[in-house]
Amino acid sequence: MSGDLTDLDVRPLWEAVAARLARGDDAAAIRNVTAPLSRTGQAMVAGWLTRGRRPGSRPVALRATGNGCVVPVPKLLDSLGRTPDDLRALIEAAGVKIPDLAGQRRAADQMRADINDYAERALPDAPLLTARLRSYGISDETLEDRRRLIDSLSRLRDLLPLPRPVTLARLAHHCAGDPHYFDLNDTGHGDKVVLLARDLLQAPQPDTPAAERALLARLGVIADRLSQTVLVLNVAATGDGPTDRALNLARSDNRPVHVTLHDLTAHPPTLDSNRAWLVVENPSVVDEALMRGTDQPIVCTSGTLTAVDHTLLALAVDNGVPLEYSGDLDPSGHAIAAAVQARYQAAIRYMDEAARLAVDAGSRFGSVLPPGQKGTELEGDSPAKAPTEPTAGSQTHRVIFQEHSVILDLLLGPSTGDPLSVPRQRHSL
Repeated sequence: MSGDLTDLDVRPLWEAVAARLARGDDAAAIRNVTAPLSRTGQAMVAGWLTRGRRPGSRPVALRATGNGCVVPVPKLLDSLGRTPDDLRALIEAAGVKIPDLAGQRRAADQMRADINDYAERALPDAPLLTARLRSYGISDETLEDRRRLIDSLSRLRDLLPLPRPVTLARLAHHCAGDPHYFDLNDTGHGDKVVLLARDLLQAPQPDTPAAERALLARLGVIADRLSQTVLVLNVAATGDGPTDRALNLARSDNRPVHVTLHDLTAHPPTLDSNRAWLVVENPSVVDEALMRGTDQPIVCTSGTLTAVDHTLLALAVDNGVPLEYSGDLDPSGHAIAAAVQARYQAAIRYMDEAARLAVDAGSRFGSVLPPGQKGTELEGDSPAKAPTEPTAGSQTHRVIFQEHSVILDLLLGPSTGDPLSVPRQRHSL
């Protein structure tokens, strides 16, 4: 019998019981376990269960499930002449170890308590930040990284507020040895620096990337403001500051200019509000405007709004500049349009059904979205609608990009020399 109990074919049974004991179940409370037994293992267990059966009683059959066979543990122990107190010995005799999961949980709980206490002591006046740190899981593999993060934030806390501005990259290098450690993106820990600033300044949650940078600047922390630019064409200014002069010089030279976040924050221009700005999604629209000789003020956000885009549009609103927005007629374009409309009261242009009809009437060219994606419509200046599900049986939905000739004509005015506006005969070079 002892050899049968340790047979490899019944080992899954003891492993299943061991798992129940490891998670803290009392041996006497285990009624059934499910084990992936082989045919031989099933026959062996069924044979044990029939021992001591009264003559004429039905043989015991194991109930099969998708995960294995259900074994009634009390009946099994009774058939073997064992008690629940013998379970641990049976398992160990089969060479199965019972992991100390309860001990592991206690160790993990202690590790979590220790690292949270460490953060509280290192950052005693940063409740929002320490609450965020507490929300993260911790393990042996992540403990060292968590200590490094806490130590780096503590070094930064000791420096704030700064007596004069310092770049976020330089602070990250000073505090963590890595200039990208506090980057304001998904791979950096800039969000923790923002929480630290909120704690120190008792400030509300910033609602745009530009607001995050403005919050950090109040403590002397200057996030990247040179690599982020916004492309503008024909934008006029009425002030005499460096950015005003740069805008007006570019306008007089009929050339586009990239305006940096530094230009807009260190030397904010006074903007001419006499003409509405056309805000577009794609730089190619600005290039086409140059080719057509358009004198309309145009601003290009290059897709999703960044800190520099938010800063420029906020300045425009503060200066009373009327804004018009037009983007691709796809889900992303409609989402950006809704954000610009809600935050900066921009009028939405050529993103409605009339624009689609104009495209259908003017050209056979178009693009499609894969099944399951569908854009929303913006009707004139009305608020953006929420995305809707595709209609039953629909396979594709047209996407209209700003590079479409019909859309460009609507935005910039028709171009008599546009070689793509009408069908042309092939000609030799």
